[in-house]
Amino acid sequence: MFQRACLYLLSLSLLLMGCQHMAANPEALQERADARVEQAVAHVWTGELALARTELAGVLEEAPRHPGALKVQTCVLLELGALDEAAGTVDRLREVSPEQPEVAVLSALVEQRRQTPAQDWREALIQAWNQTGRPDFRDAEGFPRPPVDLESFTDAVWKRTQSVEARFTAVLGDGASDARQQWLADHLSEIQAPALLLAAYEYFQPRPEDALNDVRLKARQSLRRRLEPLVAGASDSEGPLLLLLGESAKDAPLMKEELQALERIAALPRFRSLSLAQASAAAKQRLESTGITPQPARLFQAATAWLVLDATLILKKRVEATKDHLSSGERIRLGQSVYTLGARIAEGPMLVDHMVGLSQMRQGAALMDDAAKLAQVTQDLEHARAVYQATSSLQVDTWPLPSLHRDWLQAALDDEWKSLSALVTP
Repeated sequence: MFQRACLYLLSLSLLLMGCQHMAANPEALQERADARVEQAVAHVWTGELALARTELAGVLEEAPRHPGALKVQTCVLLELGALDEAAGTVDRLREVSPEQPEVAVLSALVEQRRQTPAQDWREALIQAWNQTGRPDFRDAEGFPRPPVDLESFTDAVWKRTQSVEARFTAVLGDGASDARQQWLADHLSEIQAPALLLAAYEYFQPRPEDALNDVRLKARQSLRRRLEPLVAGASDSEGPLLLLLGESAKDAPLMKEELQALERIAALPRFRSLSLAQASAAAKQRLESTGITPQPARLFQAATAWLVLDATLILKKRVEATKDHLSSGERIRLGQSVYTLGARIAEGPMLVDHMVGLSQMRQGAALMDDAAKLAQVTQDLEHARAVYQATSSLQVDTWPLPSLHRDWLQAALDDEWKSLSALVTP
């Protein structure tokens, strides 16, 4: 009994000493609070909102003016539909951090949700952002992030499946070590989906200074043999263009036979056979078959990585290396091919489609010396750049609001260009 009492007193003494040390060390208290807020964000992304709310309440009890905790708590209350409590929390936040631009937008978002709680989250955020002067969040303090996961997304998928297509999809959405790239290269024969074969061909492009360069070259050779019959009769230009230019030096002038092939490719009716929504659905199915539900941003990254565009960048450089070696008539013909192919790309639903396609159209218009086309496409390209700048400024992926991310992702899958254009359209 005496021994237990001594142990109790010793434990109590250590606890009090620890508390005294923490109280005397504000940095330690701040680090502890920050870590708890990060853990709350992790709970938000796993759907454990009650746990997140409890964690944040504990932080705010000890540090009532912690801006990160107040930001995340406001988002949790918004997500739960507790709008009056969210309004009270964001009022406290405005007292603590009135100068932070995301605080003003978050406050306006709370008011938007109180006025029209059934409104689409994406539309509500855009309205709140416009109302507060469209601030740029790129250099702002931002929202707290979840703690860095020691297990990467690729690690988690790799442990759960031997499927090459599922593993490669995870790599497209995250990344892979050299050992895993080697494994993928050794199992490429198991990939059946044509879109994944194209993505793999682009993924394994040579990197002369890379330790795996020989592996990449061998993988490309085997992939090319499989792709050539698949794209021979294609009505989309993505695959044929990649095979035409994928092995060439980026600064080499286009040969006569390549110019002729480019004309045939430009005449095809569309650039891609697979839409972003189809790519996303396929990526989601493959990843969820492993028992893992990817976060929207991870899924979107995996889906967009399927849609190859590297060949267009090679084409732009090779056209530049070619134009001074052509006659006037040949320059016009090349310009027509480049302009038409760019127009096909710009018909796509993604922001990058418009950026790349319009840039290519401008190059084609310049080759044709068509002032009217050049003026129009330059104007369109400036608009696309404004959309890109607005998208970057808003930093939607940092907001700990799962409902917002779901609505934003769905709008992007339906038509990303249309969705993001709303950021710069009055």
